[in-house]
Amino acid sequence: MLIPFYFKKIIELFLLPLPIGLFLILIGIILLIMHRAKLTRFILLSLGFLTIFTFGLEGVSSALINALQSQYKPLLILPKAVTQIVVLGGGISGKKDYPPNLTLNSASLSRLIEGIRLFDQLEEVGVKPTLILSGGRVFQSDAVAGKMQNTALMLGISTEQTILENGSRDTREEAIYLKKIIGMKHFILVTSAYHMPRSIALFKAQGMYPIAAPTQFYDINTLVSAWFVPSAKSLLISDTAIHEYLGIWWEKINHHIGA
Repeated sequence: MLIPFYFKKIIELFLLPLPIGLFLILIGIILLIMHRAKLTRFILLSLGFLTIFTFGLEGVSSALINALQSQYKPLLILPKAVTQIVVLGGGISGKKDYPPNLTLNSASLSRLIEGIRLFDQLEEVGVKPTLILSGGRVFQSDAVAGKMQNTALMLGISTEQTILENGSRDTREEAIYLKKIIGMKHFILVTSAYHMPRSIALFKAQGMYPIAAPTQFYDINTLVSAWFVPSAKSLLISDTAIHEYLGIWWEKINHHIGA
């Protein structure tokens, strides 16, 4: 259903720290220009700046993202008798006429590289692996699965060694569609470390058997003094983490995963 999907995406925009902070500041500035509601505009401006400042602190962003990405470690020892590697798409960027690797955003590119690393390791021990690339079109963009396949071909993977799932729009749909391809077999699941907890829960909810292979870990600064200095990078990390917490909450209230 299109309406719930797009409704979810729109609502999410107003629940992330940066949009919330900017929205509060905007309303406060409008009231300031209109010389209206002196106390209200002071509160709105203060809350807006405080929101951006707080979630821009490295200590806050590190705590939020690390609670997600620390749940699974990189897959260093490959499981036996597993031949399928699923790489979840993370979106695309850049112009359509760019080389395929330049059209993948950082999440998609990191996930694909990790998938190919695992693919090569399986081949080295005599296994004939299959790289399953997942991700459809969102907001009329090209399917990320196709872009990942084109990049994989550039990096030495053949078309015959890949399978595309390009009909899904979010992680839950990926789990539903991939079950038709994989069935009840064990498989390696590659996605960003912060995205792995929700992904594992959704795939297991479909009765599937994913083996976590997280990638794209955010670096946590161990210098405590840096935790109290706001930065744009930390604010974006906070937005990423809050997006994931909202996704987990959404799946829980809709009973797609366990409480």
